[in-house]
Amino acid sequence: MTDSSEPAIMQSFYRIPRFSGLILGIWPEDKRSWDKNLLYAFGFLVILIGACGENLYGFANLDNLVSALEAFCPGSTKAVCVLKLSIFFMYHRQWFGFVERLRGLLCATRSDEAQRMLVGLSTIANRLSLLLVSSGSITNTAFNVQPLIMGLLRWLRELPGQVELPFNIILPDWATQSPFFPLSYLLLTASGACTVFAFSFIDGFFVCSCMYISGVFWIIQQDIRSIFVDLDEAEFFTPATNAAIRTRLVSIIDRHNTIIDLSTDLTRQFTVIVLMHFLSAAFVLCSTILDIMLNTSSFSGLTYICYTIAALTQLFLYCYGGNHVSESSLAVADTLYDVAWYKCDARTRKMILMILRRSQRAKTIAVPFFTPSLPAFSSILSTTGSYITLLNTFL
Repeated sequence: MTDSSEPAIMQSFYRIPRFSGLILGIWPEDKRSWDKNLLYAFGFLVILIGACGENLYGFANLDNLVSALEAFCPGSTKAVCVLKLSIFFMYHRQWFGFVERLRGLLCATRSDEAQRMLVGLSTIANRLSLLLVSSGSITNTAFNVQPLIMGLLRWLRELPGQVELPFNIILPDWATQSPFFPLSYLLLTASGACTVFAFSFIDGFFVCSCMYISGVFWIIQQDIRSIFVDLDEAEFFTPATNAAIRTRLVSIIDRHNTIIDLSTDLTRQFTVIVLMHFLSAAFVLCSTILDIMLNTSSFSGLTYICYTIAALTQLFLYCYGGNHVSESSLAVADTLYDVAWYKCDARTRKMILMILRRSQRAKTIAVPFFTPSLPAFSSILSTTGSYITLLNTFL
């Protein structure tokens, strides 16, 4: 691989989140054009309409639990998406700087082994993001097709009734009547599609960022091992050897500090997003599973099975990404302990100890009350099961 060629990681760098972000006009850029702002304004507006109307419908129909849950499920997801889009839009310059700094770290290492590892991590993150897009798109399609199929069946059987809107929502009376009904239907269809691209971009952006950060921590581990790999046979290190080790450790310390700062920036910008997502996760999962249990329509049941898969994938992305960052940051300390540090002089050992002490404190994507990790994912699933069992006793 030559220095002038593009690193392999750049071919898959934020591939799926970038695709979704460009469709919504929210992908981080240094200067935003008017057409990107127009795309963002449209997507934000239709999601906001859906979030407000559907949640209002749920509160207005609490006496009918099935109808209320069918409104709250997509409505709560859209409400969280509105918050996520607002944060990304307000801090788009900071996100652009974050992406460029991360790009620089990933491109700094051109070895084939490191690039293969980074591409592998990126592939996992993009596949999880693609699963989120796919499950969300299937769910949105089911919501939009179901009223049309039910209306067609009533027409074929000559039964009374008319085509309903794809989501339970409160709209002005004129918006649900001819000639505006088709436009309202298309508006809600767009609202669902924009919601899918919104959470696939933001949640995918998070997991990709976490995987790239963990990849840089892995590269730091490999660089530490490479310093000592040719020195294992020596009984002690000469002054010249110690000086060479310190020179290479300075570069590693700089990159270690940079990636820790990037992790801190990611945590700071995602604090509200992750907090609100975790607070709503148990409710969304509980609502979707209850919808499956209470709904007598097989088509609706299939819709909410897809919805549950999408909600679980969203939650898993945050926990999986956060888990990778904490484990890879701790692994740096294990790597330092395993090398022949005891053969170094006092000055070199102090440098190693400095990195070791900082690495022993795991870098977590911590937010108030929650730390995204696989144990947290298991805990939320357990809590959801408890809520469902409790609610089922009242039904």
